[in-house]
Amino acid sequence: MKTSADITPELLDGRWRSPFAAEVFPGIYGIDDFWLRSPFWAIHFNSYKDPDCRERLFELIITGFFDVLGPSAVTEGAREVDFSRTKTCLRLFDDALITAAEGVKSGSGHWEKGEWQDVSLGGCSPIDLPGVDECPLEYDLLGIAGDRLYFGQRHHDEAGSIWTRRSPGLLDYYVVRVTGEPPQVGHGAEWGPPEWFRLTSSHPTRSGDKL
Repeated sequence: MKTSADITPELLDGRWRSPFAAEVFPGIYGIDDFWLRSPFWAIHFNSYKDPDCRERLFELIITGFFDVLGPSAVTEGAREVDFSRTKTCLRLFDDALITAAEGVKSGSGHWEKGEWQDVSLGGCSPIDLPGVDECPLEYDLLGIAGDRLYFGQRHHDEAGSIWTRRSPGLLDYYVVRVTGEPPQVGHGAEWGPPEWFRLTSSHPTRSGDKL
């Protein structure tokens, strides 16, 4: 589908959620849930081993500010947008990921399944999640087509990462504008921006989904 770079903060205003679990990396499926209200943004992301969203890997929330810039001179139908990061909270569900996170002393250095932790400083390298100290700003792209919003590619290449150079192109998968009930896919559809910000504005605890 052809995308447009005719994007303004007013057009972006609201919540955007994945209508299906997309294969974000080989064998890893994800659901994006964005909230954009200039100048603020947040993402609530759930990751799985399977497209049916039964085997959970991890869940994260990132908050920050964003700035809509000019149309991309490299990627047709895309606009450059900078997303800053101010806070990152994470919880893990997979035993191997928990072992790996503890091995690199991510967060507190000790993890329990389903426990929220603030990883704003240091991030969590086993899931390639940088901290605010390493990635204070993402150099992203956005493209829009009807009610579909496309973000920039996340992969690393010889030119670097999205926090060291502008994203090289748009992703194939997308999020859709939420105007009524959000797409009921995976976990987190019942959560919205108030719940995300309540979590990130307080000290994460082992409270599950009850914030």
